[in-house]
Amino acid sequence: MQTCKKCGSGQIVKSGVVAGKQRFFCKECGCNFREGDARTSEKVAVKKALCVLLYAMAKCSFRMMGKIINTNHALVYRWIRAFGESLPEPAVSGGQSAFKFDPPSALNSDPPARLT
Repeated sequence: MQTCKKCGSGQIVKSGVVAGKQRFFCKECGCNFREGDARTSEKVAVKKALCVLLYAMAKCSFRMMGKIINTNHALVYRWIRAFGESLPEPAVSGGQSAFKFDPPSALNSDPPARLT
């Protein structure tokens, strides 16, 4: 039996046919979805993984990644942002919750020497 793609509810009804596939409507959340609506194919998953690696390891720009994989740069940005938001919050060891930085003027009280 079909379940809702958004909320997982079993309270769905048929809602027509789109592009030759059955369309469903969820009574719980109001979501419309198609039968077999995977939304992420293997090719897209590979592109997402490549973009995350290029961004993390090579510091490649979004536009360059878009040109490499033949995708819009805004979509690449959304993929990387979604991946970053899915990561857990980093844990700080030693009980430190905040750091205090000295302003640059406090580090060096002498004015810089002039070159003449």
